[in-house]
Amino acid sequence: MTMQQRTEPSPAAVLISVAVLALVLTVAFGPLGFVIGLALFALMFAGAKHRTPEQFTPVRIRSRLRRLSTAGRVAVVGESQHQDAIAEIARHSTVPLLEEGVPATAVLVPEPTDRHDRHDRRAVRVDLLRADGSAVTAGYLRGDQVADYRPLLLELAERGEVGSCPARIMGAEQGHYGVHLHLGAPRLLMLDHEALGTASTMPAEQQVTVTSEEAHQHVLHRVVDGRTPVHVIAELRESRITNGTHTGERTLEVLLEGESVGQLNYAMGLRYYDIAQEWSAYTGRALCEAVITNKGTRGLQANLLLPR
Repeated sequence: MTMQQRTEPSPAAVLISVAVLALVLTVAFGPLGFVIGLALFALMFAGAKHRTPEQFTPVRIRSRLRRLSTAGRVAVVGESQHQDAIAEIARHSTVPLLEEGVPATAVLVPEPTDRHDRHDRRAVRVDLLRADGSAVTAGYLRGDQVADYRPLLLELAERGEVGSCPARIMGAEQGHYGVHLHLGAPRLLMLDHEALGTASTMPAEQQVTVTSEEAHQHVLHRVVDGRTPVHVIAELRESRITNGTHTGERTLEVLLEGESVGQLNYAMGLRYYDIAQEWSAYTGRALCEAVITNKGTRGLQANLLLPR
């Protein structure tokens, strides 16, 4: 993974340099040089003392973003060391404030990126993307989670990719920021289908069964390509129920790779229709995660991961 970052001298190095300069001025100009050097030293000391401990430098992400599963919630630790950076992301967010915080996009960076480096501290850094594509550090994954996530993220890094997932910035109104990620468990981390790019998916919080999938088994079989379970991205569109008591009523059709694989039943259609419409108006498409499993003689079954 290649990133560009500007480096700056530490306050200690600056103070040492000024002290040396003061000594040179004293030798060259006597008492007047000593006074000038002392004044410079005092100014630099005051500047270093009042410098905020959270000086942050955005880094440019040059790796290709790889969408990760959002089917879970993961807390970020160490945010107290990066409050200025998080505040900048929150202030410049163009996305409407949600009840669960300010939406942002996170990238997960394994440290070090060389899997053979056994000397550096092993961690997973959490950066937040800015509007210009650069990123600032917001914290890290907990130490007990690193062993599960880091090997998968290193595999992405070796392919020139970096894992990305939605994030929420909390505490904007209180002035002390926290961050949590919409990030799936390691076993479901890598989505198998990326044709829909990096568009946002609805929060994956509970499973909802797709109905009428028996008429679309050929599409499901093509998508899974012999592998189950498969974690994919589905699209929801307005539709009408085609059979049963509620024939003709409004619901949502489920599409994979642009082809229908079923629809939501009447009750779920009522529940999620407005949510899907609002999400589509906000992001351009009503996308969600889905898991396709093999039910044996019943064929392939698709379950959507939707908000509670």
